[in-house]
Amino acid sequence: MNLDSVYSIAEGMKFRYEDFGGVVYQRNGDCLHFLTSRMPIDLETRRLRAPICLTWQITGRCNLRCVHCLADSDSGMRDEMNLSQIKGFLDDLAEMQVFYINVGGGEPLLHPNFFEIMDYAVEKGIYVQFSTNGTLVDSTVASEVAKRGLRVQVSLDGWLPSINDPIRGKGSFQKAIDAIRLLREQDVVVAVNCVVTRTSISGLDEMLELATFYGAKLRLSRLRPAGRAAGKWQELSPTREQYVRLYRWLKRHPEVSTGDSFFFLSPLGEPLPGLSFCGAGRLTCSVDPRGDVYPCPFTIDPAMVVGNIKERPLSRLWREAELFHQIRTDEPDACKGCRTYRRCRGGCRGASYLRFGNWNMPDPECIRGEVSDKVSV
Repeated sequence: MNLDSVYSIAEGMKFRYEDFGGVVYQRNGDCLHFLTSRMPIDLETRRLRAPICLTWQITGRCNLRCVHCLADSDSGMRDEMNLSQIKGFLDDLAEMQVFYINVGGGEPLLHPNFFEIMDYAVEKGIYVQFSTNGTLVDSTVASEVAKRGLRVQVSLDGWLPSINDPIRGKGSFQKAIDAIRLLREQDVVVAVNCVVTRTSISGLDEMLELATFYGAKLRLSRLRPAGRAAGKWQELSPTREQYVRLYRWLKRHPEVSTGDSFFFLSPLGEPLPGLSFCGAGRLTCSVDPRGDVYPCPFTIDPAMVVGNIKERPLSRLWREAELFHQIRTDEPDACKGCRTYRRCRGGCRGASYLRFGNWNMPDPECIRGEVSDKVSV
């Protein structure tokens, strides 16, 4: 057995060596297990050999124009990587032993080589899941997705057209529902992703009921002040009392995944499941259609570009980039002395940068652990 390789230790399970022991990724349940004789492991300051996963915007093109789009995607062409550069990028990920990639956009299905690229990633042993608005999913696409064992996240930002369509566009609700149904008919693993806004937060029970009806999981994402959302952030962001209700709702519904979006709410009580710190540059990073690398998919800003994989491969950037080093070792100065810091570690660094122009500031929606007993659920 080659000890330097990622290998399957069971169906849907992979292992990677690290200097403290190793990491096991279990696809079912999307779980990480750390194997070590040295506990606890300080993942905040430790540099892993490679990201556990990364988000890749495969294209900037999109056939919708959602008002809260983090990537500011539209129908225009961009200086996107060609097929040869993409395959070189995936070769590097396989060599780094990255467990899986989240493929997004734009709308990924608009990429003319989408399924060829997915085949190449799977051939390299990289698990793939992708996000789609659902508008291009027909029975043929659903069959192709199922054939490859890809997992899919369908975006839906409300339980009714009147809630979803003002955000995502007229008719987008029904097209997303049709896509979920077609994918589930092919036994594709589907998650319904809902961005939590001041409007959608009032219907979380309805969103969970809708996803469950179609045999899908519900995933909630946090609204960040990036892309087109920057101009709408204050208008769309939940109120503090709504966030308190969200925290309590998530505690009652551990089956709902969040991608660790809401760990900044953990000062309200017991920590939410998942990470209690920002994984940017520590466990994950992001690559855009041009090959620019960012600490995470929520910091798409020229000042936060770590480098470009066409000039220096991600494997080198992960080891050598100064910005990654800073993020791994610094903590928000304004959080020093805060009694609840150990629960949230300053919250989302990307949101801090986008709001204050400084990722060393506390989370702009810092909850501070002060809960009113009058807030009901």
